Amino acid sequence: MRVLHINAGNEDGGARTYIVNLMKGQKLTGEESTLLTFQEGPVSKMARENGLSVSVMKQKQRFDLSILKPLAQYINNNKFDIVHTHGPRANYIVSLIRKKINAKWVITVHSDPRIDFSGLKGKVMLKLNLHALKQADSLFYMNPDLEDYFESLKISTDKTYEVFNAIDFSGINPRFNRQSTFSLLEVARLVEVKNHRLLLEALSKVKFNFRLTLVGDGPLMDDLRNLVKELGLKDKVEFVGFRENTGDFYQECDVSILTSKSESLPTVYLESAAYGKPVIATNVGATNKIINDETGWLVESDNEQALIAALNDAHAFWKDGNLDRKGLALYQEVRDNYSIEKLAGKVHAGYEATLIAN
Repeated sequence: MRVLHINAGNEDGGARTYIVNLMKGQKLTGEESTLLTFQEGPVSKMARENGLSVSVMKQKQRFDLSILKPLAQYINNNKFDIVHTHGPRANYIVSLIRKKINAKWVITVHSDPRIDFSGLKGKVMLKLNLHALKQADSLFYMNPDLEDYFESLKISTDKTYEVFNAIDFSGINPRFNRQSTFSLLEVARLVEVKNHRLLLEALSKVKFNFRLTLVGDGPLMDDLRNLVKELGLKDKVEFVGFRENTGDFYQECDVSILTSKSESLPTVYLESAAYGKPVIATNVGATNKIINDETGWLVESDNEQALIAALNDAHAFWKDGNLDRKGLALYQEVRDNYSIEKLAGKVHAGYEATLIAN
């Protein structure tokens, strides 16, 4: 089976990691896959660094439609069986050539479309993206909350397949190294949906000493820096901005944390698992499939008191030297069930069902 993955190419978050890890899994399991992006950028760079097949078909601007004809020819001439798009721009572009390509078309819905867009341009993009979702032969999704949404869009359950994020465990081993000061890590874009404010306000009310490292960039950087000052946390919170590689940050933390209002199954949980670090997480999306009392702490979204209680409990575990137990449980759960090979197998089953059904 020949598969073409398409992405705009400017993605530097979880979707990029998902695409690359899926393609790495496909390479290991014998699936022939190629990545095509509309610009040189983080996605093509990461894919090449991992030895994957990459092509770039540059757009002059975001909605440059001059690539439609050459893209359709590229797909048909290379006899791809499956075109697999990731992201609204890629979805929209392929929707315009849907009837001109021989391949079946599948989409991975990486996040909730209802909260991905804002403003007037956002409303237009949402409409275009939803139109694409309805046209595709199949949809892969990671957030179980989307099941009802797809039903409301009259998308048949016969063409939707639940998948998951995955991680490549090669070359990574858990390191159970207790830090001298209780150390928390959040790897997330500084945007509203990640709800950094909840974490900072909760930390301003705990009685123990800590340090928090925030890895990520985004439009809320200045607002969050100001909030840290207002809450008197300036000496305890470090903003390090976007980092390509986050392994060292996981190795130097005791617990990782994510207080999002909405998620699917974030890669950061899997990365934390690979380094043997338990997670404090809000109970959204598919989070409860791997984060529980054995592997970390699960709190209801936007519940500050529950988050404070989880932080206090995590600190007590750190103080008693018992965090390793939860970290090892998380590592074993993710290693057994969320490898890139298992992801490739799950997606392949969806491809085969798509080819048979359509």
